[in-house]
Amino acid sequence: MKALLERARRGGRVLLTGGTGYLGALAAAGMLHDGWADVVVVPTRQDIAPGTLPPPILRELEALGACPEDHASRVVAYRWAGAEDASVEALRELMARERIDTVVHCAGCLDYFDEAALNQINVAFTQRVAEAAGLADVSLLAFISSAYAAGYSDAMVPEAALAEPRRDPTHYTATKRAAEHAIAAAGVPFLVIRPSIVIGAAEDGRYSGKRYGVYQQWMGIERLLSERHRARLHVVATDQPLNLVHQDTFQSALLAILARVPDGAHVNLVSDNGSSPSMKALWRQFCDVLRPDQVVFHASLDEVDLKALDLRQRNYLSFARTNLEIGAYPWRFEHGWLDCLRADGLRFTQATLDTVQVCQDRFVAASGPLARYHARFGGQLPRVVEYLEGTPDELDHTPWHERA
Repeated sequence: MKALLERARRGGRVLLTGGTGYLGALAAAGMLHDGWADVVVVPTRQDIAPGTLPPPILRELEALGACPEDHASRVVAYRWAGAEDASVEALRELMARERIDTVVHCAGCLDYFDEAALNQINVAFTQRVAEAAGLADVSLLAFISSAYAAGYSDAMVPEAALAEPRRDPTHYTATKRAAEHAIAAAGVPFLVIRPSIVIGAAEDGRYSGKRYGVYQQWMGIERLLSERHRARLHVVATDQPLNLVHQDTFQSALLAILARVPDGAHVNLVSDNGSSPSMKALWRQFCDVLRPDQVVFHASLDEVDLKALDLRQRNYLSFARTNLEIGAYPWRFEHGWLDCLRADGLRFTQATLDTVQVCQDRFVAASGPLARYHARFGGQLPRVVEYLEGTPDELDHTPWHERA
């Protein structure tokens, strides 16, 4: 049985790695605004004047309706050369000098294709942070991992230590799993928190991250598929739910986890599959913007005759290959800890097709290429898009407007 802490945990003086990145800035602003942290120490390569806030944290505080000046004195921006050069001893000294009670480790490398950097940051640096936390006798070491660290295993992703899967989507997921093991082996009270794909805020669609996940898909469409109207569009999409978490929900859930979930827990910070939209539904939603005459759905990229497609459509499918594969996989996640927190009062906005529409609308409204697309081709866009299921044997690649 999962049981929350009866007395909420406080962070005290918090060392936050990755605090100027996307999830790190959300975490920093939340911890400050909520009062969970007394002081947040943020290592950064940037020159930050004493008494001022790193810009990403300032922006997130403003988004919460807070006055940044009220929190500036509670943030210590520690200038360093970077995670690559941070030794165990230097990290221990920093934790000791700043009297750190809690380490929240958000720093990480997201580059799927740079195995050296993934190993260096996600594994080796995490090992050094964990060792230093043990030497500094911190009270809690919390690690922001990934819901996809489990890899492709055909089993439900447990809220427990992960076994080795049959294979990984990318080397990124393998390194996040190895980092989880390093955190758990450090001999320090720990939490492992695994968010799924984080998107904009549910209420207004505001998104402050880089174009990863769904935004990478939208960016690919914007850059590669908006130079002309296409009669037929071939896409890879299935009916499998795509697990998304809104950034404001990530923020509030993270604080609840840090405060109430006991040491040693692994928490899947995910939405319910029952409410999550599928990739097919998301494509239908975006095709309300793009409006080809016809969309052909494929279950995998192997079904698509890439040579028969125009160069830009082929490039899009190749560019998005990894994310399309991840989106098509039947992920299932335990979420018992979130169930406990919701029962205890946590407001958790599930990501649905309607809430993703809010994020998509904001993206489209800010897109110059899509505005030019509609200005140029609006008069020839069909009122209704036709959707077909594609198979390798029956696909006719004749342009739709030329078919009898």
